[in-house]
Amino acid sequence: MKKYAFWNNKGGTGKTSLAFQTICSYANDNANKRVLAIDACPQANLYELFLGGIHHKGSDKLLQRQGEPVRATIGGYFQKRLPSPYSAPTFDPVDFLTKPYTYNTNIPGNIDLLCGDPLLELQANAISTLANNQIPGTDTWIAIIDWLNDFLKPLDNNYDIVFIDTNPSFSIYTQIALSAASFLLLPVMADDSSRRAIQNVF
Repeated sequence: MKKYAFWNNKGGTGKTSLAFQTICSYANDNANKRVLAIDACPQANLYELFLGGIHHKGSDKLLQRQGEPVRATIGGYFQKRLPSPYSAPTFDPVDFLTKPYTYNTNIPGNIDLLCGDPLLELQANAISTLANNQIPGTDTWIAIIDWLNDFLKPLDNNYDIVFIDTNPSFSIYTQIALSAASFLLLPVMADDSSRRAIQNVF
């Protein structure tokens, strides 16, 4: 399962738009491949695009998914991890996934999505504190940084490729998202700020 992350710590480089176009184009051109998209951003813009955008009430559909008995978002998964931060609890990752095609038939049917969630910002301080705890015999930072890897492990045979859209920050939830990826796609604009952003990434 190949895993690609889109990230740049400079905002406004077209990261989410490029992620959306890449995911849909790949899924459309490879109808026999199973694609998982992960929106690891509290703004949840990628999710809204998949569910119809402004004109088709994508944000209303996002609120609906957030209100499910199992909060079907990345924030819902992290919420489940907070009481069990250093070892994965029993969970079914499928409970947290959404099939965009059921909400928006313009999206290829071979894409599943782990939705973004503004809850990530509220969870960030608690997650960072857990990552910095000193517990003999436990590498707490590695345990936390592997949360998304723990999520993907049971899905290894379910998908051929994973695309992860991230927040421009280097918050703990962005670190968790980036650590799950094998490849980094770094969108840039032709300006000096983007040049500095590339330096910051390295």
